[in-house]
Amino acid sequence: MINLQQKATCLPADTQTPVSLYLSLIGKEKGIMLESSEVDGRLGRYSLLAWDFRLQLSCSEGKLRVKTLDDRLDGLKEMQGMDFIQGVRSVLAELKVQPDPAFQLPPVTRAVYGYLGFGLGGLLEPRLAEVLPPEEAEAQLVLPGRILLFDHLHHNCYYICLDKEIALPKPKPCKARSEFKVGSVSTTPSQEEYQARVSDIKELIRQGEAIQVVLSTRFSADFRGDPFLVYRHLRRINPSPYTFYLNMEDITLMGSSPELMVKCGQDVLQLRPIAGTRHRAESEKEDERLAEDLLSDEKERAEHVMLVDLGRNDLGRMAVGGSVEVDKFMRVERFSHVMHMTSYLSARLKEGLDALEVIRASFPAGTVSGAPKIRAMEIIGEHEPAPRGPYAGAIGWIGLDKDSVNLDTGITIRSLWIRDGKIHWQAGAGVVFDSVPEKEWEECQNKAMAIRKALTFTGGPDDFAHRQL
Repeated sequence: MINLQQKATCLPADTQTPVSLYLSLIGKEKGIMLESSEVDGRLGRYSLLAWDFRLQLSCSEGKLRVKTLDDRLDGLKEMQGMDFIQGVRSVLAELKVQPDPAFQLPPVTRAVYGYLGFGLGGLLEPRLAEVLPPEEAEAQLVLPGRILLFDHLHHNCYYICLDKEIALPKPKPCKARSEFKVGSVSTTPSQEEYQARVSDIKELIRQGEAIQVVLSTRFSADFRGDPFLVYRHLRRINPSPYTFYLNMEDITLMGSSPELMVKCGQDVLQLRPIAGTRHRAESEKEDERLAEDLLSDEKERAEHVMLVDLGRNDLGRMAVGGSVEVDKFMRVERFSHVMHMTSYLSARLKEGLDALEVIRASFPAGTVSGAPKIRAMEIIGEHEPAPRGPYAGAIGWIGLDKDSVNLDTGITIRSLWIRDGKIHWQAGAGVVFDSVPEKEWEECQNKAMAIRKALTFTGGPDDFAHRQL
């Protein structure tokens, strides 16, 4: 067992922001920023910055790749080459982080952080190995040596490190790069191809192959410039419960996702399926009319009930019998560009399960795959022309506290990633037996609107001029 001890100190945080400190402490280096906003747009209690990665776990051809930058972690290299899921489980069982007894810091400060791509479903479910082969599985999880936790409630900042002595980081003068450039956007599949595939899937649904299938389209363009500037625009335009920036090996992933995938803390499991969408209106009166229209739409309600049932089924696989509850049902929640119909589910975690079992039971979310989940994912693999990559997977953290299961993951939607000089983002719509292909295409465009708006900003970091993509 590897036990690492945290050291922490508390600093005033009334003259800095998470963004300013990210720029001055991390800058262009590899790093992570996790933020959260409430549904009504209020800032969540905590923001977290993490850098100085000591351990990196990644998936290559379905196998675990281990990279260490701390001698105390070298024993974990023995897990290199294991099947990815079992390898990560072995690492998490072997590695624990002890909190600094001087502070009561939340579990999010003692964790590995990163993302799990949609293709990981083929490693979690053997029946999907053909449509989601190991070479399409991607994931990265890192253990940072240094963390800054902003407590926005008390205006404090906690600096936390894994070294024996605390050496406070020294912010460097920073100058954010003044611009980014996005090339012309291509769409895969095209509108015509997408609508034809919606029709094909409707026929499969008519034949009884599935009830719903979430079909997505990808947007791609050349990219040059500062990715963090894109994130700054996105967090202003579309504050969401899962707002994140991950600058990792070979990829920069960022987003503002409204949807929880799965969360566990103090043996309580949570899911919050989102299904049913309308665009936001210019006036409050029209916005209210659209919300009422959403709640009275029989197709949207039927879809939502189906996905709530799917979520209850996922929870049932990892919960104490009889503990699954629907805490809130069909609640309209508003975000910057769209409103969604949301339900809140909870349950008590069954004894003996670990974080990987929780993820296995719920990944990927039914709201980005469909129902029945496995057949829907097979149909997705047959009808989408390229692997989804990070899209529709999960981002977040898995806790390293001893004798407890803590994790918090959001679904990787309303998100984009930069790799090899290209920027990509993706959006999907749920296809059912009476779907109108044109409407499903329109839903994809509405869901991608916040990202397109973030990418139209140009000029300096605080220049709000726009250009058209």
